[in-house]
Amino acid sequence: MNLNDLLNDSVARWPEKPAVIDGNTVVSYAALTGMIGDFEQRLAALALPPGCRVGLQVPNSIHYIVLTYALWRIRAVVVPIPAEDTADEAAEIAAQMQLELIISSGPLAGGESLAPGFYFVRLVLAVAPDNHGLNIAFIRFTSGTTSARKGVVLCHETIHDRVLSANRSLGIGPDDVVMWSLPMAHHFLITIVLYLGHGTTIVLARHARPRAFLAELNRWQATVLYAAPRYFAMLARDDSESQMASVRLAISTTCSLPEDVAKDFHRRFHRPLVQALGIIELGLVTVNLKDPVRRWNSVGQPAGDFRVRIVEQDDAGCGELAVTGPGLLDAYAAPWLSREQILQDGWFHTGDIARLDADCHLFLLSRTTAVINRAGQKIFPEEIEAVLNRHPDVRESRVFGRHHARLGETVEAELVLGRPDADLAGIREFCRCQLAPHKIPARLHIVPKLPRTALTGKIRRVAPVPNDDQPAPDKR
Repeated sequence: MNLNDLLNDSVARWPEKPAVIDGNTVVSYAALTGMIGDFEQRLAALALPPGCRVGLQVPNSIHYIVLTYALWRIRAVVVPIPAEDTADEAAEIAAQMQLELIISSGPLAGGESLAPGFYFVRLVLAVAPDNHGLNIAFIRFTSGTTSARKGVVLCHETIHDRVLSANRSLGIGPDDVVMWSLPMAHHFLITIVLYLGHGTTIVLARHARPRAFLAELNRWQATVLYAAPRYFAMLARDDSESQMASVRLAISTTCSLPEDVAKDFHRRFHRPLVQALGIIELGLVTVNLKDPVRRWNSVGQPAGDFRVRIVEQDDAGCGELAVTGPGLLDAYAAPWLSREQILQDGWFHTGDIARLDADCHLFLLSRTTAVINRAGQKIFPEEIEAVLNRHPDVRESRVFGRHHARLGETVEAELVLGRPDADLAGIREFCRCQLAPHKIPARLHIVPKLPRTALTGKIRRVAPVPNDDQPAPDKR
Protein backbone atom coordinates (compact mmCIF):
# COMPACT_ATOMS: atom_id res chain seq x y z
CA MET A 1 0.00 0.00 0.00
CA ASN A 2 0.93 3.68 -0.11
CA LEU A 3 -0.11 6.40 2.35
CA ASN A 4 -1.37 8.40 -0.63
CA ASP A 5 -4.27 5.92 -0.62
CA LEU A 6 -5.63 7.51 2.59
CA LEU A 7 -5.34 10.99 1.13
CA ASN A 8 -6.90 9.94 -2.18
CA ASP A 9 -9.93 8.63 -0.31
CA SER A 10 -10.42 12.08 1.25
CA VAL A 11 -9.97 13.75 -2.14
CA ALA A 12 -12.67 11.53 -3.63
CA ARG A 13 -15.11 12.29 -0.80
CA TRP A 14 -14.40 16.00 -0.16
CA PRO A 15 -12.63 17.44 -3.25
CA GLU A 16 -13.55 21.10 -2.62
CA LYS A 17 -13.19 21.03 1.15
CA PRO A 18 -10.22 23.06 2.51
CA ALA A 19 -7.36 20.69 3.29
CA VAL A 20 -4.66 23.15 4.40
CA ILE A 21 -4.90 26.85 5.26
CA ASP A 22 -1.84 29.08 5.58
CA GLY A 23 -2.76 32.71 6.28
CA ASN A 24 -5.10 33.71 3.46
CA THR A 25 -4.05 30.78 1.28
CA VAL A 26 -6.68 28.05 1.24
CA VAL A 27 -5.87 24.81 -0.58
CA SER A 28 -8.67 22.34 -1.21
CA TYR A 29 -8.19 18.58 -1.21
CA ALA A 30 -8.42 18.54 -5.02
CA ALA A 31 -5.88 21.35 -5.33
CA LEU A 32 -3.55 19.66 -2.84
CA THR A 33 -3.44 16.43 -4.80
CA GLY A 34 -2.84 18.48 -7.96
CA MET A 35 0.21 20.11 -6.34
CA ILE A 36 1.43 16.68 -5.27
CA GLY A 37 1.09 15.45 -8.85
CA ASP A 38 3.17 18.37 -10.15
CA PHE A 39 6.02 17.61 -7.76
CA GLU A 40 5.69 13.90 -8.48
CA GLN A 41 6.50 14.62 -12.13
CA ARG A 42 9.48 16.80 -11.18
CA LEU A 43 10.82 14.10 -8.89
CA ALA A 44 10.18 11.33 -11.41
CA ALA A 45 12.42 13.21 -13.86
CA LEU A 46 15.33 12.66 -11.46
CA ALA A 47 15.03 8.89 -12.07
CA LEU A 48 15.44 7.96 -8.43
CA PRO A 49 15.35 4.22 -7.68
CA PRO A 50 12.40 2.90 -5.63
CA GLY A 51 13.25 2.79 -1.97
CA CYS A 52 15.89 5.52 -2.18
CA ARG A 53 16.24 7.63 0.97
CA VAL A 54 15.60 11.34 0.54
CA GLY A 55 16.27 14.00 3.17
CA LEU A 56 13.61 16.71 3.39
CA GLN A 57 14.82 19.99 4.91
CA VAL A 58 11.90 22.36 4.47
CA PRO A 59 10.13 24.54 7.08
CA ASN A 60 6.47 24.10 8.04
CA SER A 61 4.40 24.88 4.98
CA ILE A 62 1.90 23.51 2.52
CA HIS A 63 4.89 22.50 0.40
CA TYR A 64 6.29 20.34 3.20
CA ILE A 65 3.11 18.29 2.98
CA VAL A 66 3.14 18.27 -0.82
CA LEU A 67 6.76 17.14 -1.06
CA THR A 68 6.27 14.35 1.47
CA TYR A 69 3.32 12.85 -0.40
CA ALA A 70 5.05 13.35 -3.76
CA LEU A 71 8.09 11.45 -2.51
CA TRP A 72 5.83 8.66 -1.30
CA ARG A 73 4.21 8.51 -4.75
CA ILE A 74 7.57 7.72 -6.38
CA ARG A 75 8.25 5.13 -3.63
CA ALA A 76 11.00 7.15 -1.99
CA VAL A 77 11.72 6.96 1.73
CA VAL A 78 11.29 10.33 3.50
CA VAL A 79 13.93 11.24 6.09
CA PRO A 80 13.00 14.57 7.74
CA ILE A 81 15.80 17.03 8.53
CA PRO A 82 14.76 19.93 10.79
CA ALA A 83 14.89 23.20 8.87
CA GLU A 84 16.93 24.81 11.64
CA ASP A 85 19.69 22.17 11.52
CA THR A 86 23.16 23.35 10.56
CA ALA A 87 24.99 22.01 7.52
CA ASP A 88 27.07 19.77 9.79
CA GLU A 89 23.97 18.34 11.48
CA ALA A 90 22.32 17.70 8.12
CA ALA A 91 25.52 16.01 6.90
CA GLU A 92 25.48 13.70 9.94
CA ILE A 93 21.90 12.64 9.19
CA ALA A 94 22.79 12.17 5.50
CA ALA A 95 25.77 9.94 6.32
CA GLN A 96 24.11 7.77 8.97
CA MET A 97 20.82 7.38 7.09
CA GLN A 98 22.58 6.84 3.72
CA LEU A 99 20.65 9.55 1.90
CA GLU A 100 20.81 9.65 -1.89
CA LEU A 101 19.17 13.06 -2.23
CA ILE A 102 18.45 16.11 -0.09
CA ILE A 103 15.63 18.54 -0.91
CA SER A 104 15.82 21.97 0.68
CA SER A 105 14.02 25.30 0.61
CA GLY A 106 17.41 27.03 0.48
CA PRO A 107 20.25 26.75 -2.08
CA LEU A 108 22.58 23.80 -1.49
CA ALA A 109 26.26 23.54 -2.34
CA GLY A 110 26.49 21.69 -5.64
CA GLY A 111 22.70 21.59 -5.87
CA GLU A 112 20.17 22.24 -8.62
CA SER A 113 16.71 23.74 -8.78
CA LEU A 114 13.76 21.39 -8.34
CA ALA A 115 11.07 24.08 -8.55
CA PRO A 116 10.92 27.79 -7.72
CA GLY A 117 12.14 28.08 -4.12
CA PHE A 118 13.21 24.43 -3.82
CA TYR A 119 16.55 22.78 -4.50
CA PHE A 120 18.09 19.34 -4.49
CA VAL A 121 21.54 17.83 -4.30
CA ARG A 122 22.51 14.27 -5.14
CA LEU A 123 24.78 12.40 -2.75
CA VAL A 124 27.23 9.72 -3.81
CA LEU A 125 27.08 6.54 -1.76
CA ALA A 126 29.78 3.90 -1.71
CA VAL A 127 27.12 1.27 -1.00
CA ALA A 128 23.39 1.60 -1.67
CA PRO A 129 21.22 1.30 1.48
CA ASP A 130 19.58 -2.04 2.17
CA ASN A 131 15.88 -1.68 3.00
CA HIS A 132 15.62 -5.43 3.65
CA GLY A 133 12.65 -5.82 1.31
CA LEU A 134 10.42 -3.52 3.36
CA ASN A 135 7.93 -1.02 1.94
CA ILE A 136 9.48 1.85 3.91
CA ALA A 137 7.78 5.25 3.96
CA PHE A 138 9.69 7.07 6.65
CA ILE A 139 12.89 6.96 8.67
CA ARG A 140 13.05 9.33 11.60
CA PHE A 141 16.61 10.05 12.68
CA THR A 142 16.50 10.47 16.45
CA SER A 143 18.80 12.19 18.89
CA GLY A 144 18.28 10.58 22.25
CA THR A 145 18.54 12.19 25.66
CA THR A 146 21.41 9.83 26.42
CA SER A 147 23.22 10.62 23.14
CA ALA A 148 22.09 7.39 21.47
CA ARG A 149 21.27 8.02 17.81
CA LYS A 150 19.37 5.71 15.50
CA GLY A 151 16.86 5.82 12.68
CA VAL A 152 13.33 4.58 13.36
CA VAL A 153 12.09 2.71 10.27
CA LEU A 154 8.36 2.80 9.50
CA CYS A 155 6.58 1.16 6.55
CA HIS A 156 3.45 2.46 4.80
CA GLU A 157 1.43 -0.40 6.30
CA THR A 158 2.78 0.28 9.79
CA ILE A 159 1.88 3.98 9.69
CA HIS A 160 -1.56 3.13 8.27
CA ASP A 161 -2.25 0.77 11.20
CA ARG A 162 -1.16 3.24 13.87
CA VAL A 163 -3.15 6.09 12.28
CA LEU A 164 -6.35 4.03 12.40
CA SER A 165 -5.63 2.94 15.98
CA ALA A 166 -5.00 6.51 17.16
CA ASN A 167 -8.21 7.79 15.65
CA ARG A 168 -10.28 5.20 17.46
CA SER A 169 -9.53 7.33 20.52
CA LEU A 170 -9.30 10.82 19.02
CA GLY A 171 -12.33 10.62 16.72
CA ILE A 172 -10.94 13.10 14.19
CA GLY A 173 -13.26 13.65 11.20
CA PRO A 174 -14.33 15.99 8.39
CA ASP A 175 -16.04 18.38 10.80
CA ASP A 176 -12.75 19.10 12.57
CA VAL A 177 -10.40 22.03 12.01
CA VAL A 178 -6.94 21.58 13.54
CA MET A 179 -4.71 24.48 14.59
CA TRP A 180 -1.18 23.28 13.79
CA SER A 181 1.83 24.72 15.65
CA LEU A 182 4.34 21.85 15.89
CA PRO A 183 7.37 21.33 13.61
CA MET A 184 6.47 18.93 10.80
CA ALA A 185 10.01 17.54 10.83
CA HIS A 186 9.22 16.06 14.25
CA HIS A 187 5.45 15.49 14.03
CA PHE A 188 3.78 14.31 10.85
CA LEU A 189 2.48 10.75 10.87
CA ILE A 190 -0.08 10.51 13.69
CA THR A 191 -1.05 14.09 13.00
CA ILE A 192 -0.86 15.40 9.43
CA VAL A 193 -1.35 11.97 7.82
CA LEU A 194 -4.21 11.19 10.21
CA TYR A 195 -5.91 14.55 9.62
CA LEU A 196 -5.69 14.44 5.83
CA GLY A 197 -6.79 10.80 5.82
CA HIS A 198 -10.00 11.75 7.62
CA GLY A 199 -11.04 14.88 5.74
CA THR A 200 -9.87 17.38 8.37
CA THR A 201 -8.87 20.99 7.68
CA ILE A 202 -5.38 21.95 8.93
CA VAL A 203 -4.64 25.60 9.78
CA LEU A 204 -0.91 26.39 9.94
CA ALA A 205 -0.51 28.65 12.97
CA ARG A 206 2.13 31.32 12.33
CA HIS A 207 1.46 33.49 15.36
CA ALA A 208 3.72 33.65 18.42
CA ARG A 209 1.40 36.12 20.19
CA PRO A 210 -1.70 34.78 21.91
CA ARG A 211 -4.16 37.40 20.64
CA ALA A 212 -3.22 36.82 17.01
CA PHE A 213 -3.38 33.05 17.53
CA LEU A 214 -6.81 33.26 19.14
CA ALA A 215 -8.06 35.53 16.38
CA GLU A 216 -6.97 32.98 13.77
CA LEU A 217 -8.47 30.13 15.80
CA ASN A 218 -11.83 31.87 16.00
CA ARG A 219 -11.67 32.97 12.38
CA TRP A 220 -11.57 29.34 11.23
CA GLN A 221 -13.61 27.93 14.16
CA ALA A 222 -10.89 25.45 15.09
CA THR A 223 -12.01 22.35 16.99
CA VAL A 224 -8.66 20.72 17.84
CA LEU A 225 -5.43 22.12 19.29
CA TYR A 226 -2.31 19.95 19.27
CA ALA A 227 0.73 21.68 20.73
CA ALA A 228 3.61 21.65 23.21
CA PRO A 229 3.09 22.89 26.80
CA ARG A 230 4.97 26.13 26.11
CA TYR A 231 2.34 27.04 23.50
CA PHE A 232 -0.48 26.48 25.96
CA ALA A 233 1.42 28.49 28.57
CA MET A 234 1.57 31.38 26.10
CA LEU A 235 -2.17 31.19 25.47
CA ALA A 236 -2.94 31.01 29.19
CA ARG A 237 -1.15 34.34 29.69
CA ASP A 238 -3.51 36.15 27.31
CA ASP A 239 -5.44 38.86 29.14
CA SER A 240 -8.04 39.57 26.46
CA GLU A 241 -11.67 38.49 26.51
CA SER A 242 -11.19 36.01 23.64
CA GLN A 243 -12.37 32.46 24.24
CA MET A 244 -12.16 29.28 22.17
CA ALA A 245 -15.76 28.15 22.18
CA SER A 246 -15.33 25.96 19.07
CA VAL A 247 -12.48 23.87 20.53
CA ARG A 248 -13.50 20.38 21.65
CA LEU A 249 -10.02 18.92 22.21
CA ALA A 250 -6.75 20.55 23.34
CA ILE A 251 -3.89 18.03 23.41
CA SER A 252 -0.56 18.68 25.10
CA THR A 253 2.35 16.62 23.86
CA THR A 254 6.17 16.52 23.28
CA CYS A 255 7.09 16.76 26.99
CA SER A 256 5.54 16.62 30.45
CA LEU A 257 2.80 19.10 31.24
CA PRO A 258 3.63 21.45 34.16
CA GLU A 259 0.91 21.80 36.78
CA ASP A 260 0.71 25.58 36.48
CA VAL A 261 0.20 25.38 32.70
CA ALA A 262 -2.57 22.79 33.03
CA LYS A 263 -4.41 24.77 35.69
CA ASP A 264 -3.84 28.23 34.18
CA PHE A 265 -5.12 27.08 30.77
CA HIS A 266 -8.21 25.46 32.31
CA ARG A 267 -8.91 28.56 34.38
CA ARG A 268 -8.46 30.93 31.41
CA PHE A 269 -10.40 29.03 28.74
CA HIS A 270 -12.62 26.63 30.71
CA ARG A 271 -11.17 23.79 28.67
CA PRO A 272 -9.03 20.95 30.07
CA LEU A 273 -5.62 20.17 28.63
CA VAL A 274 -5.43 16.55 27.56
CA GLN A 275 -2.01 14.94 27.91
CA ALA A 276 -0.97 12.29 25.41
CA LEU A 277 2.02 10.01 25.08
CA GLY A 278 3.39 9.65 21.58
CA ILE A 279 6.54 7.63 20.87
CA ILE A 280 8.09 7.62 17.41
CA GLU A 281 8.67 3.86 17.63
CA LEU A 282 5.02 3.23 18.54
CA GLY A 283 2.65 6.06 17.66
CA LEU A 284 -0.05 7.38 20.01
CA VAL A 285 0.23 5.08 23.03
CA THR A 286 -2.01 6.75 25.62
CA VAL A 287 -4.26 9.80 25.89
CA ASN A 288 -5.98 11.27 28.95
CA LEU A 289 -9.51 11.82 27.66
CA LYS A 290 -11.42 10.61 30.73
CA ASP A 291 -9.96 12.61 33.61
CA PRO A 292 -7.74 15.46 32.34
CA VAL A 293 -8.63 17.91 35.14
CA ARG A 294 -8.28 15.83 38.29
CA ARG A 295 -5.44 13.68 36.92
CA TRP A 296 -3.78 16.48 34.95
CA ASN A 297 -0.33 14.86 35.36
CA SER A 298 -1.35 11.54 33.78
CA VAL A 299 -0.75 10.77 30.11
CA GLY A 300 -3.95 8.78 30.26
CA GLN A 301 -5.17 5.33 29.36
CA PRO A 302 -4.13 3.16 26.39
CA ALA A 303 -5.22 4.65 23.06
CA GLY A 304 -6.86 2.64 20.32
CA ASP A 305 -5.71 -0.97 20.40
CA PHE A 306 -2.58 -0.48 22.54
CA ARG A 307 -1.85 -2.34 25.74
CA VAL A 308 0.62 -1.25 28.40
CA ARG A 309 2.22 -2.91 31.41
CA ILE A 310 4.85 -2.08 34.02
CA VAL A 311 7.70 -4.57 34.24
CA GLU A 312 10.15 -5.15 37.10
CA GLN A 313 8.01 -3.15 39.51
CA ASP A 314 9.34 -1.98 42.83
CA ASP A 315 7.30 -1.90 46.05
CA ALA A 316 5.65 1.37 44.96
CA GLY A 317 4.48 -0.12 41.65
CA CYS A 318 7.08 1.80 39.63
CA GLY A 319 8.92 0.08 36.81
CA GLU A 320 9.72 0.20 33.12
CA LEU A 321 6.86 0.87 30.70
CA ALA A 322 6.34 -1.81 28.06
CA VAL A 323 3.87 -1.42 25.18
CA THR A 324 2.32 -3.62 22.53
CA GLY A 325 -0.22 -2.84 19.83
CA PRO A 326 -0.66 -1.94 16.16
CA GLY A 327 1.95 -0.12 14.13
CA LEU A 328 5.06 -0.95 16.13
CA LEU A 329 8.28 0.13 14.42
CA ASP A 330 9.64 -2.08 11.65
CA ALA A 331 13.35 -1.67 12.42
CA TYR A 332 16.18 0.59 13.51
CA ALA A 333 18.32 1.72 10.60
CA ALA A 334 21.69 2.55 12.13
CA PRO A 335 22.73 -0.09 12.90
CA TRP A 336 19.98 -2.20 11.34
CA LEU A 337 17.89 -4.13 13.86
CA SER A 338 14.68 -5.85 12.82
CA ARG A 339 11.40 -5.61 14.71
CA GLU A 340 11.92 -9.15 15.99
CA GLN A 341 15.33 -8.21 17.38
CA ILE A 342 13.94 -5.12 19.13
CA LEU A 343 10.75 -6.45 20.70
CA GLN A 344 10.63 -8.76 23.70
CA ASP A 345 7.86 -11.32 23.17
CA GLY A 346 5.99 -8.74 21.09
CA TRP A 347 6.44 -5.92 23.64
CA PHE A 348 8.48 -2.73 23.17
CA HIS A 349 10.34 -1.71 26.31
CA THR A 350 10.34 2.09 26.24
CA GLY A 351 13.01 2.95 28.79
CA ASP A 352 10.46 5.08 30.66
CA ILE A 353 9.88 4.59 34.37
CA ALA A 354 6.14 4.75 35.04
CA ARG A 355 3.30 3.55 37.21
CA LEU A 356 -0.37 2.72 36.64
CA ASP A 357 -3.14 3.64 39.05
CA ALA A 358 -6.21 1.51 39.79
CA ASP A 359 -8.05 2.89 36.74
CA CYS A 360 -5.13 2.14 34.39
CA HIS A 361 -4.13 5.79 34.12
CA LEU A 362 -0.44 5.98 33.26
CA PHE A 363 1.97 8.33 35.06
CA LEU A 364 5.47 8.85 33.64
CA LEU A 365 8.18 9.35 36.23
CA SER A 366 11.57 9.27 34.51
CA ARG A 367 13.85 7.43 32.10
CA THR A 368 15.63 4.26 33.13
CA THR A 369 18.88 5.93 32.08
CA ALA A 370 18.14 8.99 34.25
CA VAL A 371 17.15 7.33 37.53
CA ILE A 372 19.60 8.11 40.34
CA ASN A 373 20.42 5.29 42.74
CA ARG A 374 21.52 6.71 46.09
CA ALA A 375 22.29 4.00 48.62
CA GLY A 376 19.64 1.78 47.06
CA GLN A 377 17.00 4.51 46.91
CA LYS A 378 15.64 5.34 43.46
CA ILE A 379 15.38 9.05 42.78
CA PHE A 380 13.64 10.52 39.73
CA PRO A 381 15.35 13.69 38.47
CA GLU A 382 12.13 15.10 37.02
CA GLU A 383 10.54 15.23 40.48
CA ILE A 384 13.39 17.37 41.82
CA GLU A 385 13.46 19.54 38.69
CA ALA A 386 9.76 20.27 39.11
CA VAL A 387 10.48 21.66 42.59
CA LEU A 388 13.54 23.64 41.52
CA ASN A 389 11.69 25.14 38.56
CA ARG A 390 8.97 26.45 40.84
CA HIS A 391 11.47 28.68 42.63
CA PRO A 392 11.09 32.24 41.30
CA ASP A 393 14.86 32.63 40.73
CA VAL A 394 15.26 29.42 38.70
CA ARG A 395 14.55 29.58 35.00
CA GLU A 396 15.20 25.87 34.40
CA SER A 397 17.19 23.01 35.87
CA ARG A 398 18.75 19.64 35.17
CA VAL A 399 19.23 17.04 37.92
CA PHE A 400 21.66 14.15 37.54
CA GLY A 401 23.54 11.55 39.54
CA ARG A 402 27.25 11.81 40.32
CA HIS A 403 29.28 8.68 41.17
CA HIS A 404 30.02 8.31 44.88
CA ALA A 405 32.28 5.60 46.28
CA ARG A 406 30.09 4.86 49.33
CA LEU A 407 26.54 5.84 48.30
CA GLY A 408 26.68 4.76 44.66
CA GLU A 409 25.41 8.13 43.43
CA THR A 410 24.65 11.53 44.89
CA VAL A 411 22.19 14.10 43.57
CA GLU A 412 23.48 17.23 41.83
CA ALA A 413 21.74 19.91 39.82
CA GLU A 414 22.54 22.49 37.18
CA LEU A 415 20.56 25.73 37.38
CA VAL A 416 19.89 28.44 34.82
CA LEU A 417 19.06 31.44 36.99
CA GLY A 418 16.60 34.18 36.28
CA ARG A 419 18.83 36.73 38.00
CA PRO A 420 22.58 36.60 38.70
CA ASP A 421 22.35 37.45 42.42
CA ALA A 422 19.96 34.60 43.28
CA ASP A 423 20.41 33.16 46.78
CA LEU A 424 21.53 29.52 46.52
CA ALA A 425 20.87 29.01 50.22
CA GLY A 426 17.29 30.11 49.65
CA ILE A 427 16.93 27.68 46.76
CA ARG A 428 18.29 24.87 48.90
CA GLU A 429 15.89 25.74 51.74
CA PHE A 430 13.05 25.77 49.19
CA CYS A 431 13.99 22.18 48.33
CA ARG A 432 14.16 21.16 52.00
CA CYS A 433 10.56 22.23 52.51
CA GLN A 434 9.30 20.07 49.63
CA LEU A 435 11.67 17.14 49.21
CA ALA A 436 12.87 14.26 51.35
CA PRO A 437 16.44 14.77 52.60
CA HIS A 438 17.99 12.20 50.23
CA LYS A 439 16.50 14.02 47.22
CA ILE A 440 18.01 17.44 47.99
CA PRO A 441 20.90 18.17 45.59
CA ALA A 442 24.29 17.93 47.29
CA ARG A 443 25.67 20.48 44.84
CA LEU A 444 24.14 23.27 42.78
CA HIS A 445 25.97 24.32 39.63
CA ILE A 446 25.16 27.61 37.93
CA VAL A 447 25.25 27.30 34.12
CA PRO A 448 24.29 29.71 31.31
CA LYS A 449 22.17 27.09 29.55
CA LEU A 450 21.30 23.40 29.68
CA PRO A 451 22.52 20.84 27.13
CA ARG A 452 19.76 19.74 24.80
CA THR A 453 19.38 17.25 21.98
CA ALA A 454 19.90 18.73 18.53
CA LEU A 455 16.70 17.39 16.99
CA THR A 456 14.07 17.61 19.70
CA GLY A 457 15.43 20.17 22.12
CA LYS A 458 14.89 17.85 25.09
CA ILE A 459 17.29 18.02 28.03
CA ARG A 460 20.19 15.59 27.66
CA ARG A 461 20.27 13.02 30.44
CA VAL A 462 24.04 12.61 30.59
CA ALA A 463 25.92 13.81 33.65
CA PRO A 464 28.48 16.52 32.85
CA VAL A 465 32.15 15.63 33.14
CA PRO A 466 33.56 17.03 36.41
CA ASN A 467 36.05 19.84 36.03
CA ASP A 468 37.97 22.20 38.25
CA ASP A 469 35.81 25.17 37.28
CA GLN A 470 32.69 23.82 38.95
CA PRO A 471 31.69 25.59 42.17
CA ALA A 472 32.32 24.02 45.54
CA PRO A 473 29.33 22.51 47.36
CA ASP A 474 26.97 25.12 48.70
CA LYS A 475 27.35 25.00 52.51
CA ARG A 476 25.10 27.93 53.35
